[in-house]
Amino acid sequence: MIEPQELRALCQRIIQSGELGRSKTYASILEYLVEQAIVGSTPKEVAIAMDVLGRDSDFDVGKDSIVRVHIYHLRNKLNAYYARFGRDETWRVDIPKGQYMLVTTRNEEQQAKNAEGGAESGQRRKSYAPALAAVAIVLLLINLWYAWHEPRGQGTALVNPFAATTLWGPLLDDNTPILILIGDYYIMGETDTNGDVSRMVREFDLNSRSELQRAQQQGKDLGYMNLDLSYIPTSVAPALMQVLKVLGPAVERVQIKMMSDFLTSDLVGRHVIYLGYLSGLQSLTDLAFAASGLAFGMTYDELYNLDTDARYASSSGLSVGDTSYRDYGMVSAFPAPAGNHFVILAGMRDEGLINLSEEVATLKSLRQLDDKLDLPTDSTGNGPSFEALYEVLGFDNTNFDASLVYSQPLDTRVLWESRLIGGGGEQ
Repeated sequence: MIEPQELRALCQRIIQSGELGRSKTYASILEYLVEQAIVGSTPKEVAIAMDVLGRDSDFDVGKDSIVRVHIYHLRNKLNAYYARFGRDETWRVDIPKGQYMLVTTRNEEQQAKNAEGGAESGQRRKSYAPALAAVAIVLLLINLWYAWHEPRGQGTALVNPFAATTLWGPLLDDNTPILILIGDYYIMGETDTNGDVSRMVREFDLNSRSELQRAQQQGKDLGYMNLDLSYIPTSVAPALMQVLKVLGPAVERVQIKMMSDFLTSDLVGRHVIYLGYLSGLQSLTDLAFAASGLAFGMTYDELYNLDTDARYASSSGLSVGDTSYRDYGMVSAFPAPAGNHFVILAGMRDEGLINLSEEVATLKSLRQLDDKLDLPTDSTGNGPSFEALYEVLGFDNTNFDASLVYSQPLDTRVLWESRLIGGGGEQ
């Protein structure tokens, strides 16, 4: 059992690490939960609202989700802390999903050794993605070399036309490295009574090997086995090809990484492009929606407009046979305070991502988006910030039409001053 002073000291190390962000709210909630844990109390949602967030006694948990939202983000930020500094800590603190209490467990060094031991198998699991990406890059480089360096008149190379667009200009205007993050999904083996794997399964609450290990250490008999497997949506490959085509010669600055391998430190000194489903954003979800005019509905296949209540729901994957379908793809672009730039390209399903990647790789569509937004220079001086949503209509697995249904500028002051990146998962 951890001693009170040791728990308080651990709390301060977490706060001082910077993983909780600039807001003092998360630090205050963590300190409150630490003191409640020391006295053996399990606080209620309304108590946190009143004691920490300053809400009145008539606070209605049924109408205001502020406590649940903050606990969700704090849980993710704790995960981010241990992902970065976990080896140095004897104890681990977590907030179990659906609860408002702090739980402490031994952060065994053996777990780190197991992780090291599993690195070789983990490399086997994830090596296919960088390898495929490397092949794609090599092929594209060959084609791009001819396309961009083929003599024109006096033999001068063409200028990348995408550099003049609002979306891609900031990434093509310098020599900053570019990180492409692929939204992948963790797969486990479900075991039978003999302990043999009977089938492979996906759980939204278990997004990595470490999360499965923590659940097992907490005594949850889930009947799952780590297989060191993950998968990526089929739409990522064509979307990646479109993005690499846009980058042109800048492809030599590109590094490709899976979201399951992503660390917050990866964002430093790099432009970042995300490719995948909205549900695969994981720890980038907070960043993508911090200043957004959109919010998730009941599932990741639904967004709604916070100002107009307009609802955008995908029917892709639900249609049968020759039934028509509707899907959506979201693009979000904004600068970081250090000047590096973020581009989020996320579909609800495959159709949304494929068509979105085609729209952002077509000069005509990009110019239409620029005209629609008519953006002023961002207040940071680092480039424009905006988000947009494209609707895709199709029939019998064939996409017929894609149209811009929503767009608006983003206020980066809200984005960076209100929160930093936490971790993936659901409340």
